Amino acid sequence: MRFLHGKVKARKGQKISVTFSAPTRVLVMTQRNFEKYKNNLTFTYYGGQKEDSPYEFSVPQYGDWYVVVEKGSYHAPEDITASIELISEAPVQQLPPAEENGEMDAIEEEESVEEDDSDE
Repeated sequence: MRFLHGKVKARKGQKISVTFSAPTRVLVMTQRNFEKYKNNLTFTYYGGQKEDSPYEFSVPQYGDWYVVVEKGSYHAPEDITASIELISEAPVQQLPPAEENGEMDAIEEEESVEEDDSDE
């Protein structure tokens, strides 16, 4: 399987916007499920086959979220580009307490998604 991926730290209620150049599968998942995905194990995700860009995902809980944009199979790759953006729409009262949240700049955005040439 060929895919692009990125990691976003987000709070409950924020949105992750995924823009892609052609219809593809867009999967949003936790780190644990991303590891399962990479190892061809059964995993759980949000999203699926998307025809229209962008796809917006409402974050259900605080944490690191992995976004995967599939590029076809190893033997039949597709030329797809993608980008990830965190949209800050979460009300202030939903933020975790400061001692759990860490530094104020804890939100990470990967502006470029990495390519992984893993087999299906």
